[in-house]
Order: sequence, then C-alpha cells, then structure tokens
Amino acid sequence: MGNLYLKTFRLIKPYWKRLVVASLSAMMYSAMAGAFIWMIGPLLGTIFTPEGGFSDLAKLGAPPAQVERIKLPEGEKSFLEKIVETPDKIKIWIKSNVDKAIVRDSKQETLIRICWAGILLAFLKNLFLYIQGFFMAFVQQSFIRDIRNRLFEQYQKLSLAYFHKTRTGHLISRVTNDVVILNETIDIGFNHLVANVLAVFIFTSFLIILSWKLTLLAILVLPVIFLFIYKVGKKLKKYSYRSQERMADVNAVLEETVSNIRIVKAFAMDKFEIGKFSVATKRFFKALLRMTRIRMLATPINDMMATTAGIFILWYAGTKILSAESGLPAEDFILFIFSMFSLIKPVKSLSNIHIKLQEGMAAAGRIFEVLETPPRVLEPENPQPLPEFEKSIKFNDIVFAYDGTEKVIDHVSFEVNKGEILALVGPSGAGKSTLFDLLPRFYDPQQGNIEIDGVDIRTVSFEDLRAQMGIVTQETYLFNDTVRHNIAYGMNGLPEETLDNVARMANAYDFIRQMPEGYDTVIGNRGVMLSGGQRQRLAIARALLKNPQILIFDEATSALDTESEQQVQEAINRLMEGRTTLVIAHRLSTITSADKILVMDQGAIVGQGTHDSLLAQGGLYARLYQMQFQNGHGPSKA
Repeated sequence: MGNLYLKTFRLIKPYWKRLVVASLSAMMYSAMAGAFIWMIGPLLGTIFTPEGGFSDLAKLGAPPAQVERIKLPEGEKSFLEKIVETPDKIKIWIKSNVDKAIVRDSKQETLIRICWAGILLAFLKNLFLYIQGFFMAFVQQSFIRDIRNRLFEQYQKLSLAYFHKTRTGHLISRVTNDVVILNETIDIGFNHLVANVLAVFIFTSFLIILSWKLTLLAILVLPVIFLFIYKVGKKLKKYSYRSQERMADVNAVLEETVSNIRIVKAFAMDKFEIGKFSVATKRFFKALLRMTRIRMLATPINDMMATTAGIFILWYAGTKILSAESGLPAEDFILFIFSMFSLIKPVKSLSNIHIKLQEGMAAAGRIFEVLETPPRVLEPENPQPLPEFEKSIKFNDIVFAYDGTEKVIDHVSFEVNKGEILALVGPSGAGKSTLFDLLPRFYDPQQGNIEIDGVDIRTVSFEDLRAQMGIVTQETYLFNDTVRHNIAYGMNGLPEETLDNVARMANAYDFIRQMPEGYDTVIGNRGVMLSGGQRQRLAIARALLKNPQILIFDEATSALDTESEQQVQEAINRLMEGRTTLVIAHRLSTITSADKILVMDQGAIVGQGTHDSLLAQGGLYARLYQMQFQNGHGPSKA
C-alpha cells in the first residue's frame, strides 16, 4: 500500500495555498496565545510591586534579582557555558522590551496598558482562529468531495468481477463512513497540528527562559508519555480498521435487506433479518467499544502523568522559593507554572492527534485498497474508431475463467451476420450469460478474441463499443426516479413525442398514461411500484430509444405471467426488427424462428443449427425442448 501519509497528502495538495493560509493563521493564533500568557508577568508586577518601582524597571530592563543566574568560573567562557547563559539573556531582552512597551510611571497607567494589550491580543488570537477555521473547512469539504468522486469514478472503472465478490454495503461504507473518518483525521492533523506544535514550542521556550533547571526536571517524564502514546496509537490503528470493517458489515446487511425487502416479507423472514442485523451491530459495537476503551484511557493517563509532573515541580520549586534558596522571582515562578500548565493542553492534543492519525490511516488503507485496485478490463490507450455495424460479429476460440483456472467458456467459436437472430440455449450453468457478457467487454477472455466487422473489440473505446448495443436482461435494472428518466437514461430534454413513440413500440404507453403523474411518476427503488411486465417494457423502451444495432437479450420473458409475456414478446419483436440479435433462451418456444441456434453445455458448443434441424438431430436440444413441452411450455402464440 506504500506510505499512506504521503498518498493522503497528495490528495490535499491541490489546496496547498489555503493550507498555507490556515497554517500561518494557526501559528499566529499560538503566538498570540503565548503572548497573552506572558502578559501575566507585567500584570503581577503591576499588582504586587510597590508604587514607584516601575520607572526604574523600564529603564534597566529587569533587575538582577528577577533573573535566574548561573555561577560560572572566572576566565574565558566555554561554548557550553554560553549556551547555559543564553536563556537568561533572552529573558532579560524579552522583559526589557515588554516593560518598555507596557510599564509606565504609575500602576494605573501600566494596568490600563496591560488591559488594552490583553484586548488586542485576544482580538488577534480569535481573528486568526476564525481565518484558520474557515480555510481549513474549505479544504476539508473539498477533500471529502474529491475523495468521494474518485471512489465513485473508480467504481465505474472496475470490472463486474470486482462487484460480484464485494458486498454492496462494503462499497458504500468506503464512500460514507471511511471518508468521514479520514476527513476527521485531516481536520485534527492540519487544524490542530500546527497550532499545537507551535504552542508546545512557545510554552517550552517560556519554561526554558524562565528556569532551564526546572524545565529539565519536567522533561524527565516526557519519554514515558510519548512511549505510551506510541503504543496506544499502534493498537488503535488495528482496532480502528476492524471497527470500520464491522461498520461495513452493518451497511451490507442493511443494503441487502432493503433491496430484497419483497423476498424478506414473502418468506416472513423479518425476525431472521432483524437477528442478522443485530449480530452485525453487536460485532460493530464490540469492535468500537475496544477502540473506545483504549482511546478514552489514553487521555486521562496522559493528563495524570503531566499533572503529576507539574505538581511535583510546583512543590519542589515552591519549597525553594519559600526558603529563599531559589534565585527565581515569585512572579517568574508563577509565570513558569502558568506556562507549564498551559503546555499540558497542546501536549494532550498532540497525543490525541497521533491516535486520530492512526484511526485515519486505517480508513485511508481501506480507501486506497479500492483506488489502487487495477481494473481487469482496460480501455486501449489509443482507441481506434468503430464504424457503424455492417457485416458480422465473430467469437474466435474464446476461453474464459473467472478465477483464471476453472474454464467457464471452453474454446468457443461462432459467427453471427448482420440482421440475424442467434439464440443460445443450454442447461443452467452452461456459461450462456458469461459468453454474451464478453461482447460488451464486461469481462475479457483469457484466450481468443471477438471481432465486429474485423475490428478487435479490445482496440476500441467502451463508449464506441457499447453505443452500438442494447441489453435487456431477465432481471430489470431501474432507478428510483421518474418513468421519464428511466426511459431516457442519460438523455435530458427529449420531447414527449419521442417518449410516446418508444413507449407505444414497447407496449408501455397505456400503463404509463394511467399512472398518477404519467412520465413524471417516481417508480420506487428498482421499480418496485411496477409489475414485472411493466418493468420489462420500460427496459425495452429504454433500449428502443438508444436505437442500437446489436441487441443482447437474456430471456426477458421467462419470469412473467402469460399476459405480460405476450405484451413483452410483442415489444421484443418490434425491437428486434432490422437489428442483429443475440438471445439467451430459457423458453425454447420463443426462439423457434431464430436464424441460428447454438446449444451450449459445460462451457462448450455441443450443437448448432435451426430449430427444426436440431430437433431432427436429437441430442441435448431435443431433450430440453421435449422437457419444456411436457411441462406446458410448448410453442408460443406470440
């Protein structure tokens, strides 16, 4: 899978300008927050220093008593000694400049300046917080949109085999649940990472400047905290991935039950489905609870360790100050304590960021699993044009296996000329649907090729190839939309007269006009508000509107009652006029007039000819026909 962090960052890269603005605003926010804390020093000085002491303080910068001194040996100072003295020099410089800007001759004037400075800092701090939030919100929402679009686009590129082996709920979960989790990681990673890192740097700098000795004491606990954070994050990534898998299972059960609600109710399996859904939600609950237990444990433990370190330093330094053994002034010590406890929040936040990053990377892993799945059926890089169908379709020595080993199609060759009706018959599982699925390139054969007018279909674009085909299957696929949009699928703004013409040809005009809102009637999920025959006639109307040169029928009448079958068969006959038609026939009585019939068994062609010649030969076709005739499916009147 490669580096998930790098891959995720590449998805955000188009918005780098806004990220820069958000990051700079986060830095300014932290700087203003740090300056606001530093104002405590002058404030305490104003309140507790005797009247008249400020003018001298402003002139001198800071009295020696207010600076923690390091006793060094006489003579030339070493590099280490210069480093040790640096915090004192920085502290003197900061105090000198702050005091010059704030401190005045009277406490009243100084207090007023402190208050105005506090208001200004608070305003700037919140202004930068708003700018950061606005620009990050733009980046986040753009990221969600882009990643969902990329996932959906990838779903369109993947072959049917991928969808056959992946539950629909899992596919939906990638676009909904996983994207949201990854977005939360982006939110925390960029919204808080820069601000908190800078806040840690600022407050740590304050601690070092005020008292590097006490800061070293505080730092002793950090390795323990960071080791704990690393261990928790590693474990959380595993549990987060598992919980997201369980959520996908919940989506899968929900989608399957809703899609098959008619069957669920017909078999009175409500309680069974409720039980199955309860099992899925229980598994998700347990996975989520494990993850939550670890995540919730991390914050209080981190907080307790940091607070314990702070209290210990408070006790240690406070004892020194009370016994006059410390060179650290009381106001600096209080500022040190404020800075130290102000440091706890960003440190805790950084620990949560690490935890969230691990959860987000688990979601990113699932998303990139889809994005990096190579399509099995690829469009040519430089497709050649496919002229209008003129002569014939040839299947040349086709071998196909879903798993690459067990052959479903075994060395099949045949030809169908323009205008002919070719029927494919055989027992269930013979490979009939798979063979015709190769023509629109839903799959590619492992051996052999298919040609249209001598052009290998693998050398033309999907759009050119499929534009010449109309497909009507036994299971009708309709959208939860209006009748108009289901017939004119992908073609907006068609005049109603055109819709009327194809509806009449498909024997759908009468029932459409009787619907409450005619063409604007919404037909429900998968056309559930229509009968089986009505759904088939809408599908035929859709195919008629496309006006294809090549038709593929996976017996569209086998699941219909006699009256519906007759109406649908009439519509099919109109659709087939003047077109090349490939029919998968389950009821042999519907293809007695076919120009050529291929008999298929166990992936191979075991007989071919006309209806009469195949009956005369005996064999599999004659046996299948005789069985259907005895069961009441004899010659059709349609």
